Amino acid sequence: MPLSPLQEVFILLEDEKKVPLYRLNRWGKQVRGVLAKLKNYGWAEKIVIDEEPHYIITPKGEREFDRVLKNLRDTGHWDGRWRLVIFNVPEKQRDLRDRIRRSLRKLGMGILQPSVWISPKDIKKDIDNICKRLNLQNQLKYFEVSRNNSLDNTIIEKSWKLSDIEEDYKRFNFNAQRIINVLDKDANPRFSAKKHIYEYALILQKDPILPWEFRNKDLIRRSAHNNYLKLRQYAV
Repeated sequence: MPLSPLQEVFILLEDEKKVPLYRLNRWGKQVRGVLAKLKNYGWAEKIVIDEEPHYIITPKGEREFDRVLKNLRDTGHWDGRWRLVIFNVPEKQRDLRDRIRRSLRKLGMGILQPSVWISPKDIKKDIDNICKRLNLQNQLKYFEVSRNNSLDNTIIEKSWKLSDIEEDYKRFNFNAQRIINVLDKDANPRFSAKKHIYEYALILQKDPILPWEFRNKDLIRRSAHNNYLKLRQYAV
């Protein structure tokens, strides 16, 4: 899943905190639209220093960046409980339904069946925040249920597009191994490493991230984790 120009600009702003506009022009004509979106999201703002326009990341942007990267800090420990979210919003409120889906997808939740989403992660606080932000009141229900060993794999296969996630890991491993070999010669190795780390975090966001008891048997995921550890040495 290659990064978009918006994501690359966002990463550069997070890395350097303050970037002159002329350096952002490397993304060509589309940078104007990218910067407009970042400002609209509240993740960046424009300032002028010595009559030269600059863009800086905002506190809200820093929080969004940390939200994505928090997937890297997952320990793989699972308490053996599935989290279910069920929402009841009429089709005529399509905009609200779409906002709910986007919010749940950002949490890495999978779709067990229409309007029923599932996650192995402890997301209670995140769900409470979504309910408050979207003013859902009683339209969204949250449940926790104990795991069932005979159903775990069935739930995983049904709820997530694991084949797509596997392809993302394969592409990440190929690109990471290629870039790791030349990072010592890179003009900006920290930015290059951060881009690939961010990409890895986005993949983890889509992955159900079950415990290491599952993941250690998966050579693709284990290789991706090792490549991330190598990239992290350049990102400090």
